[in-house]
Amino acid sequence: MKKILGNIALILGTILISFTFILTIIYNTLISTDWYERVYISRIPSALYCIYLIVLLILITNYPILKKINTKIVLSFSLILFILAGLYLVFNADPYLRNADQMWVWNAVKNINNGNYVDFEKGQYLNAHPLQLGLVTFERLIATFSENITFLYFLNLLFNIGSIILLWLISKIVYENTVVQNLTAIISILFTPLLFNTLFVYGNVYGLTFLLGAVYTQLLSLNKKGKKRIIYGICTVTLAGMAYLVKPNFEIGIVAIAIVYFLAIFRKKHYIILALGVLLVIPTVNIALGKIYSYEVNRNISLSRGIPKLTYVVMGLSEDSNGRIGWYTGYNDRAFSDNNYNTDKAEKLAKKDLRIRVDYLKKHKVYTRRIFRLKLISTWTDSTYQSIWNGPLPTWGGKINTDIMRIIYVKDGESKLYKFIRYGSVLIVWTIFLFSIICTLLYLIGKLSIDENYLLYAVIFFIGGFIFHTFWKTKAQYVYQYTASLIPVASVGLYKVMDFIWNRIESLRSK
Repeated sequence: MKKILGNIALILGTILISFTFILTIIYNTLISTDWYERVYISRIPSALYCIYLIVLLILITNYPILKKINTKIVLSFSLILFILAGLYLVFNADPYLRNADQMWVWNAVKNINNGNYVDFEKGQYLNAHPLQLGLVTFERLIATFSENITFLYFLNLLFNIGSIILLWLISKIVYENTVVQNLTAIISILFTPLLFNTLFVYGNVYGLTFLLGAVYTQLLSLNKKGKKRIIYGICTVTLAGMAYLVKPNFEIGIVAIAIVYFLAIFRKKHYIILALGVLLVIPTVNIALGKIYSYEVNRNISLSRGIPKLTYVVMGLSEDSNGRIGWYTGYNDRAFSDNNYNTDKAEKLAKKDLRIRVDYLKKHKVYTRRIFRLKLISTWTDSTYQSIWNGPLPTWGGKINTDIMRIIYVKDGESKLYKFIRYGSVLIVWTIFLFSIICTLLYLIGKLSIDENYLLYAVIFFIGGFIFHTFWKTKAQYVYQYTASLIPVASVGLYKVMDFIWNRIESLRSK
């Protein structure tokens, strides 16, 4: 039964990853750097296909070197390069949180730490977005050490380093092979969101590291016995709770972890305890935060209040005047404020508007196909996943302090360096998707033996993210974690292709 259910998930995931891969080899999206966040969709330059083939040939040619070189040396060298680039960003970026939510959360952190609870007042940020209380709580702890924005950037860099190390450690469990580990290290540091999101202080970076930590300890709990299994299981639940605390959207990853535990019940029934424990972190965190802040603020605080979640679905199915599909339109804020900041009334309005919108989409099928196509393209084909866009762009009031930063953080990505990063990132995204598909197919047809638990997790996580952002409010910056989690899987797929080619070459030479 586990095999059947697992294979169904893998087949569905392969279809969705393949569909996303097709989108990325046809289209590329650029997001304008002004307030309007316009979406510019273009075709992939034909020359890029030739460049990619050349890059793959060079990589395959260096297969013998990748086999011989110590994987810890590759990881260390990769991390040194990543750290140097990250430190350059950290100490040369303007200490300025340009993204509205980053700024509002950080302002709330400083206000609460100073005993000022204005952000909980009617119509204020935490009254509208109580789910941000987890991130606020985490950053309140950080603020006790320093309120310097550069310190926040530096902390993000440390967490990103942690994510790269965790992906490498996970790859050792998935398929212990020198080439696989070397490829994981190389692809990870070249995956641009892990570098440029160093300047994005909004929980995504913290959450991904905590989630990868939860997945790593889950794999250990599934492969160890006795007390170690219990200890790693407790670590999994704790880290999953931290991931949800700083970024509630990571509940998709938490559900994926729980599903992997549920599938393991067919092998050991007691895994149901860990499966339920992981799922329970979501209500536990919500209830705990509500009680803590109700006591501190001396008023009733509930994370189920504020702007209704249904408003994000309405927004996710809407088109704005700039031609963006499912991106932020302000509908959620307006629905809440127009109903005197009453959650129940705003939800009632959202239900009505959702019915109207769904009826319209049913009646206009050509239009419906068009808007979903454009929404998926704008979500998945920005090869940098808005990671540069997230930084201190001058069009939003940020200052550019060096020539290199000026070239990277340029208006609408007009510089040659930006284009190099943009299209270089396309090659990395292609590699992750293409070889993840190959790895999954090889496993499904019985030609590959790997740790199926991580493969299941990564694919289920991708399925959840794909479906969620197809209907929910979307942005390219929201989906980079689903692609990043496929890196160990892609490394296995790429290794198998390289090994197959070299074995063929060796057999021809022997003849």
